Amino acid sequence: MSTVDEDDRIGRLERTVDFLVKRIEEISEPRQASPSATSSIGPVSVDPGLTVPLEEPSSAPLFVLRDVAAEAGVQAPQDEIATNTLKLRLKSRDIIASGLLTGQDASTLLSLFNEHYGRWVSFNPSTTPERLLAEVRGSPLLLSACCLIAIRHTTQDLASRIAPQLFREAKELLSAAMLAVPQPLDFFQASLIMSMWSTTISQMPLSVDSWLLSGFALQHALATNLFRPVTNTSDPSAARKRALDRLCIWNHLCLVHLHYSVGTRRKAMLDRQQIDRCRGVLDSDHATNFESRMVGEVHLYWIIYESCLAIPVDLPKTQAALWKWKEDWKFLFDQPRSQFIQMGFHFAQLIIYDQSLKTRSAAVRESLISEMVRLSTAIINLAMETTDDRTRHLTDHIYHMIAFAAVTLSRIMHLYESQLPASYNLVELDNLVLSLVSWLHSIGLPCHVAYTLGDVVASFHKKLRPNTQLSPTNSYEDADPFSQEDFASLFPELFGTESFEGSIGNLLPDWGPISYPSN
Repeated sequence: MSTVDEDDRIGRLERTVDFLVKRIEEISEPRQASPSATSSIGPVSVDPGLTVPLEEPSSAPLFVLRDVAAEAGVQAPQDEIATNTLKLRLKSRDIIASGLLTGQDASTLLSLFNEHYGRWVSFNPSTTPERLLAEVRGSPLLLSACCLIAIRHTTQDLASRIAPQLFREAKELLSAAMLAVPQPLDFFQASLIMSMWSTTISQMPLSVDSWLLSGFALQHALATNLFRPVTNTSDPSAARKRALDRLCIWNHLCLVHLHYSVGTRRKAMLDRQQIDRCRGVLDSDHATNFESRMVGEVHLYWIIYESCLAIPVDLPKTQAALWKWKEDWKFLFDQPRSQFIQMGFHFAQLIIYDQSLKTRSAAVRESLISEMVRLSTAIINLAMETTDDRTRHLTDHIYHMIAFAAVTLSRIMHLYESQLPASYNLVELDNLVLSLVSWLHSIGLPCHVAYTLGDVVASFHKKLRPNTQLSPTNSYEDADPFSQEDFASLFPELFGTESFEGSIGNLLPDWGPISYPSN
């Protein structure tokens, strides 16, 4: 091949990469719906041959948290390198070769990651640090993703200095990797990490579009044989275990995609057959309590997802489906770590009631509001009462559920204070929210997702309930995000998404007042 032909090929490849990056940025930028765009889930075209779902109003759980974070003063700073001058390095050095981390530092971070998060991506828990580093270093993207999560559990100074650089490295490598087909296993592992802990790595709800990223990974999964069903019983035991590990990664990709399909009210890139395929893990002798819970959660979120597609929500049908799910998976409620299954069940009901509220009669709405208060307080109390040494290593989704429960409780007290049943003590409810803030701040470093969401919840509650009489043990003083001079510096973005701006009224759902017809 001549030098001219090779230069032409490289030029076309560079133009393709630049075009893909530009499209990703346009997809990820917040868009205001046009007056004619009335569908809440229907696709909107941004380029010939490319359609993306129209974003939902702020009542969607993760849009609520994103908008509340914006109101709290949380903003994602502009990248130090202008997007139009960013050159993706298709043959990049890893973070050790580039001098960002030493080999020993990377080994230490990988060991921390493997101990607390390795099962999510099917790492061998008995692998030595040296061997793990040698294996993971074969994928600069996976190495960056693992270290990016682990560094949030070291020191605030180290995380503040190194995490933004790790994030910049990971997003460049991810953008370049998306062009390759078929993908190796490490691509799916890295995509899972960056989707499951997107608020952790970007320090802002929805700054990383986990729906889009997990969707890319699921689409790439269709072009590989890595995730074939575990059906050949004649395979050697080691081969079956390897296939099972890969199926677990598939299950976790499905779960995080459903988390964000529900949380952002967007269509899932999954169908019923693919959801049912997740049960294959349960037929193995290697299935654990953890994997069983993940399969149960996949089916729970599929129920929520299908229910929210119907407008208005068929409340009796959805409630029946949820209680049937609880009966089918009741064995999980008696096993260790069952609080997360219980929390997910509460969250499912809270989402359904939230979607049903504005379409019901006054009497039904009053009952739904009472139930929403009960469910929100149940989620908050369950979180605080089951704290242990693994709490700081939970997925971001757990903290999203907890924060959304607190935000929902604050909204209800703001809008319906005079109409809440007398059985609810508003002072106690206000103090519960502030106790949650203190709990969230106690979990990890200021760069931990819990601390970030604690600031968001405190700021939002303060805006809606400024005259609340708090108990002497609770104060907003330690929960003011504006008092942290370096707070904004912890908010890099992945796809260039900017925070929504607007008044506090934009954060409130279209629930409307409870009014009874006159006789």
